[in-house]
Amino acid sequence: MVSTTSEIDTIRNFLNFPGNVDIAELATALGIVNVSLEGPNGEQRRQAILDSIPFSAFFTLLGSYDDAVTSAACKVLEKLLRTLNYADIESLELKEYLTLGLQFNSSEVRMLTLSQVEKCLESEETVQDLVRSPMFPVVLEGLGYDDNLISTKVTEFLVKLVSCSSGLQALFDSGSIAILDQLSHGDETVKFRVFDLVSRISISSPEAFQLCEMSGALNAITSELNSNDLLIKLNAIETFSKIIQGRTGYIFLERAGTIQSLVDAMAQEDDNDIESVLMQCATLKFFGKLSEIEACPLLTLSNFQGMDFAEIDNKYNILFKMNSYLSSSNMSLKINTINIIGVFGSNPRGLKLLNASVSPNILSNFMDLYHNSVGDVKIACLQSISCLLGVSEELTPEISDITHQIYNQIGGAPTPLSTLISNVKQTLEELRITSFAIMRNMALHPWGQAEMTNSREFIDYILNRSTETTKLGKEWKFTIVQALVQAPNAENIIPSNIFDRLTRYLREGPFFVRTEAAVAFESA
Repeated sequence: MVSTTSEIDTIRNFLNFPGNVDIAELATALGIVNVSLEGPNGEQRRQAILDSIPFSAFFTLLGSYDDAVTSAACKVLEKLLRTLNYADIESLELKEYLTLGLQFNSSEVRMLTLSQVEKCLESEETVQDLVRSPMFPVVLEGLGYDDNLISTKVTEFLVKLVSCSSGLQALFDSGSIAILDQLSHGDETVKFRVFDLVSRISISSPEAFQLCEMSGALNAITSELNSNDLLIKLNAIETFSKIIQGRTGYIFLERAGTIQSLVDAMAQEDDNDIESVLMQCATLKFFGKLSEIEACPLLTLSNFQGMDFAEIDNKYNILFKMNSYLSSSNMSLKINTINIIGVFGSNPRGLKLLNASVSPNILSNFMDLYHNSVGDVKIACLQSISCLLGVSEELTPEISDITHQIYNQIGGAPTPLSTLISNVKQTLEELRITSFAIMRNMALHPWGQAEMTNSREFIDYILNRSTETTKLGKEWKFTIVQALVQAPNAENIIPSNIFDRLTRYLREGPFFVRTEAAVAFESA
């Protein structure tokens, strides 16, 4: 016999004669039932409970009495529903309760309900059942909930839903578009939730992008760039960064004149105008995102087949405008530009584009800035240098030459590596981390492997366990050694005696401590 018999009786008594059971007693009984459903005998207890109290009765306990009862009933229901699929929910005629649950003020009830609604994703048939039911419009309206946790869960569900054809079509039928349109004309926060949903759906498939465009939703997003409200414009640019992840989004934004508007925003020359600077920083990040997208054919627009960022730069002179920001008097704009140079150059295409720029050469000017800067600007430059040296795919002779040149331009006596070793011995954490990162990325290149393992100063530092006492320093040293040992063809580049010592270091781990006896033996 299940140990919760008396608690089940208490719940059943309350359902039949509410006045006979105290609310606190009911909450306690539900809490005990919840605990009883855990453990190896949970399924047996679940069946015993449902033999006495149907699902519908538990649903009536939600939100009708007090928070403690609602919370306890939610926990019990979650366990009772756990083994049911969406077809089971439908056969038990529980969808009506789910529809009501979505409209409760309790976040806990809404979350429970949404977790059950999500079960429809198990098949195209159950998705069709959901989108044809009165529950679907209520789900859409969840984008407007005040609780960000709930609205986010609704968004995630809808993004998954459109992977099914019937879900995609349902989201763009007239009824759904009307709901989304109404939501987007309300609170600004809700409007950008809708825009975020549309942007994420637009990149899921060519069909989805076409439906987003035909619905007018994408035009609504681009029109936000004309707002007089700075925050709205910044949010719009952030949304554009999501749309272009689908490649075809770039073509849409260009046709809409949005790309040209962003380029025009970059041309503003007043470094003291905070709105202009914020727009320029947001636009820099947008083009940084765009530079990361792989070149590929873009649908049927023949003028842009095989387009890559070099073509975009050739048309709009993005790098030329960025170069001017390196000498900006506005610190925020300057550091953002430095960071985006790191983003641009973190892939082979971008690195080659930076190196090939002429009149001016942005890479050369960037390295000049590094030498002539201090403080936060110097740290930002080092961080971007780390990104530039981190290009490890497509290690062609051209990429190898460019990265080696960047390393040599770091400067230092007697070598740039000496500068980096000196940096990691400083107390400033940001300087240490960026210098560690540069050394780790050097180890990805044959020239870096040779440079490091032929340097006595580096070997003495990296293999001496006493040169770093902090957990962070030890972990970074281990990462650098790991990169050296695991690099392709490392055994043919690194001297054999050094390779053996690095391998032993790697085998011993980052926190190995030699015993006093071993130290004495080696010293003898």
